Amino acid sequence: MSAQYRVQRLRLPDSLHGTDATEFLEFSELTDAVERQIWGHEDRCSPPEFRLGVWRDTRYELTSLFFVRDGERMVGRGWCQLALLEDRDRASVRAEVLDEYAGRGIGRLLLAAATEEAARHGRTLLNTFTEHPVGFDAKAPDAVVPSTGSGALPAAARSVRFARAAGFELSQVERFSELVLAEYDGGWPALEAAAATASGDYDVLVWEGVPAEHRAEMAALLGRMSTDIPYGVDRYEAAAWDSERVAALEEQLAEAGTLPLYAVARHRASGRLVAYTALWVRANKPDVADQDDTLVVAEHRGHSLGLRIKLANLAAYRQRFPGARKVVTFNAEENRHMLAINEALGFRPAGYDGEWFRRLA
Repeated sequence: MSAQYRVQRLRLPDSLHGTDATEFLEFSELTDAVERQIWGHEDRCSPPEFRLGVWRDTRYELTSLFFVRDGERMVGRGWCQLALLEDRDRASVRAEVLDEYAGRGIGRLLLAAATEEAARHGRTLLNTFTEHPVGFDAKAPDAVVPSTGSGALPAAARSVRFARAAGFELSQVERFSELVLAEYDGGWPALEAAAATASGDYDVLVWEGVPAEHRAEMAALLGRMSTDIPYGVDRYEAAAWDSERVAALEEQLAEAGTLPLYAVARHRASGRLVAYTALWVRANKPDVADQDDTLVVAEHRGHSLGLRIKLANLAAYRQRFPGARKVVTFNAEENRHMLAINEALGFRPAGYDGEWFRRLA
């Protein structure tokens, strides 16, 4: 049945307001429709301004987008993302189809297009991910367990069956958690006091974006983020960050209508930045913030710095955006230390993402 469908490449418009933006806006709405059919809500949807900004090619990453129509209706989408400085042997690929068009071979066509794009750039390792709301039995006999041994995915899920049929192996499971801020209107005074006591040798700074004078130090921390977090059997290379790359990220987020809120810890004796956490707040969706990276360098752990900087950033988010409603985040299921911090703050599981890999012949 797939013979009646044709994969087309999406061209990004210069802006959302020109006549060439129609197809992109349709693609963005399809992306949201896929998220809604998985999750039943819009917490993982994004404004088109955000997508247009982060999907543009940069000197650090290339993104190719594909779609399939049934008649005039766009019904499936795929993509291929390529890092240009590190991990130049791998590509991130994805193929998603509206539920009513499942089983027609559209997903296979889209995945083949993304795989061909990766191969054209000499990539030999593919990554993809699958999304799963809570409610399945992770202890079922047929549950799919990753290489880490932590967490599991439902074997019967369509996306799991699709990934396995395409030759992907499950490397890791990440927990998708949410924090409903209305449940903590009074803040976390006991946690704040305990964290301040444990981290008395450190100061906390809160920024909207990274100040130019701190970009070099932040680059070092961002580079460590790529090596210090848990991985499954599929391990990534260390990311090459410098001041210029930090500035490029700031520019990209600004173009995507996204404000990054940072809280960092500075070791008072040395004056060095030793921990950071980031919240991304999208201009047309400020009520739901994405908790991005959190890192405490190894030699400064054990002082409740992770908890303290997260508390500072949550306070900054609520003050800057009075309509703040929820924070969502991802953590490797085996990352018990960071999960414990999030659980203490009130985050609870909302779902799980599977991180898959496949080596091309």
